[in-house]
Amino acid sequence: MEVYREILPNSYLLILTNGQAPAAEAQLSYALRLASRSGKPSIWVDCSQLPALSFGALRVLARYYRRLRRRQVQLVLCHLGDAAHQLVAKLPTALCPPVVPSLLDAERYCQHTHPLAQRPIAMAS
Repeated sequence: MEVYREILPNSYLLILTNGQAPAAEAQLSYALRLASRSGKPSIWVDCSQLPALSFGALRVLARYYRRLRRRQVQLVLCHLGDAAHQLVAKLPTALCPPVVPSLLDAERYCQHTHPLAQRPIAMAS
């Protein structure tokens, strides 16, 4: 997996692509760390160029989703393939980033307040 970054007016976009980059989860974690420090109110992760999402990448996304939610920054996944949807469906709803069909839907999603986004997350021991 390779990660491309783009700073948009009201969000930070990460585009995940199929690539042979070593330590893909570390690269994704680094990109999410940069995005989280950007000051943008939302981070969109576009998976349209990624045929499959690894469980390790999903763990990284879920971990950052919880961190960002505490800081009132929204993390939204879009353009997930069927296999990735099935993988995401295995996670508890409260621990999983929202999934929307497109970047336009991500923008719409981030413009509204959502009940799950307002609830505090219990710290795992």
